[in-house]
Amino acid sequence: MQVSRYTVLHYTNACSDFAMYLNYFGLHAEPFSIAPDPQFLYLSERHQEALAHLSYGLQGSGGFILLTGEVGTGKTTVSRALLEQLPEHTQTAFILNPMLNAIELLATLCDEFGIDYNEHEATAKQLTDKLSQFLLSAHAQNQQCVVLIDEAQHLQPQVLEQLRLLTNLETNQHKLLRVILIGQPELQDLLRRRELRQLAQRITARYHLLPLQFADSERYINYRLQVAGAQRGLFDASAIKKVHQASEGIPRRLNLLCDRALLAAYNDQQPVVSAKHIKIAVQELDGDAGTASAMPGASRRFTQVLSLSLWFLIVAASVAAGTWWLQAQKNSASVATTAVQIEPVKPAAVEALAQAWQLPKPPTSTDFCQWIQKFELMCIAGSARYDQIVKVNLPHLLVLTDNKYQFIGSSTQQPAENWTGEFVLVVAQPPGYTLAEAEAEGSVYQQWLAHQLAQALRADPLQASKPLEQQLQRLQIAKGLSVTSKLDALTLAWLISHSELGGPRLTATAAITEVR
Repeated sequence: MQVSRYTVLHYTNACSDFAMYLNYFGLHAEPFSIAPDPQFLYLSERHQEALAHLSYGLQGSGGFILLTGEVGTGKTTVSRALLEQLPEHTQTAFILNPMLNAIELLATLCDEFGIDYNEHEATAKQLTDKLSQFLLSAHAQNQQCVVLIDEAQHLQPQVLEQLRLLTNLETNQHKLLRVILIGQPELQDLLRRRELRQLAQRITARYHLLPLQFADSERYINYRLQVAGAQRGLFDASAIKKVHQASEGIPRRLNLLCDRALLAAYNDQQPVVSAKHIKIAVQELDGDAGTASAMPGASRRFTQVLSLSLWFLIVAASVAAGTWWLQAQKNSASVATTAVQIEPVKPAAVEALAQAWQLPKPPTSTDFCQWIQKFELMCIAGSARYDQIVKVNLPHLLVLTDNKYQFIGSSTQQPAENWTGEFVLVVAQPPGYTLAEAEAEGSVYQQWLAHQLAQALRADPLQASKPLEQQLQRLQIAKGLSVTSKLDALTLAWLISHSELGGPRLTATAAITEVR
């Protein structure tokens, strides 16, 4: 590979020129080092969402928490922030090298927790017994034990199964060991394997970390510059736009490109980084292949030419959501089941819906509702009056009678006065939600759902003792929803959108897309 003068300057004259590089821009520290320096920690909105999901999972009763994302998206940043929030009585074990067999895993956990054992005669049973004794002792002292495994996509299935067996140790209320799995998207594929289905069902919190949006990239760059001592903006608007495009919002790549671009501007003796210097940085980093050859895996997958179909939008969640309450309260209220079949939706409306959730461009020949599951989202569909649909306060897709489909992301526009018809909503998957776990009595998802209903009715505490049918009826009346006395699609969507999971709000400006 050809090495340019900027590369030579950066690496061979580091001792003398680095100080000049800092002095030239008025900096006291390197702003875009890829070292995990806590003082440069910047949590974007998505990083904060990931942190909230993981924190919620640690507070629950489940054993596994999952964080996935492409290389360089900031998974380690989130995990470090999570560990800093853990209470002082937490015992933590780190596994940074997942290329272990089952016995090596047990031995590593013993090492991390400071458990003594005979290294030469240790067996799986002996190590497991040692760990069990340690966990029971820690619980007796009101201590929480957490294992964090990085690069978990490299774990062997038998090692994951060993971890699952360790989490079987529990009291009536709590698991004695929590496991945080951090890895690339391949980890999700690994956990879908049949032999790991029991482990997958025990994941009570999961989050897939997406790249930064443009506004976050801009804030990220300026924040790190300010921490490093910059008294002015060092990147002009064109440079920030170009570096976001070239990095595709991947924080690690942003750091590398911004560092090279500052060096290029210094070499040109320019006070501000311009788009020209970003271009030089891209060439430095990627060589002749440019940005195309260095495109992150997520972008390569998302930009493949696929076709779009949106045939079945199923509110399976509505069925699962009510099962536990109906059993627990012996209530006769039925739960609405809705399955909507519509003509394939053309890309414009669906792309607008995906954009509202800050997702990549949807593939064009795979089911949209299946695709969004990888982002911990799901489709909910039903039929209602428009004034009831907007109560959920989420961007939505309408199925019109003339075979047109509308995306509406604005609270100021309506398709027609007194409109009634089919709708499609995208909502965040609640904690612990899977089709299997949703119907399991006392599951994390059911506990979350009961909590949300209680929160929604907290102004009327007497409702908590009433049958489910009356609670739902009271909620629907109070919130202006369709009064069905059932956990229908719109009611479930309202509960999700008004929870800590939230979602994009309807804007106050026009945002309507219509396709035939």
